[in-house]
Amino acid sequence: MRIAYIRWKDAVAEEAADAAVRPTQAKLVELQEVGFLLDENDEAVEIGMEVTNDSEVTPGRWRLHIPRVSIQEMRILDLDKLLPKRKRKAAAGG
Repeated sequence: MRIAYIRWKDAVAEEAADAAVRPTQAKLVELQEVGFLLDENDEAVEIGMEVTNDSEVTPGRWRLHIPRVSIQEMRILDLDKLLPKRKRKAAAGG
């Protein structure tokens, strides 16, 4: 299982009511996301907040598809290498 850290740029939504007070600016916001790496291809990276053994996600949980062209930095951590191996408990009655 892999965890992804992604720093990327996305669109900014602004309230138009303040337009008369200050000039408009074409800008993007930089975001940082961390999640389970669910899928990736040449076009996008998909991360999520949870994953099960059969890759099912509970309804109401998010999945985020980040366009590769927007990614400034991406780091992948392999949890199997990061976490210590779990010890199995001895079977009872043996």
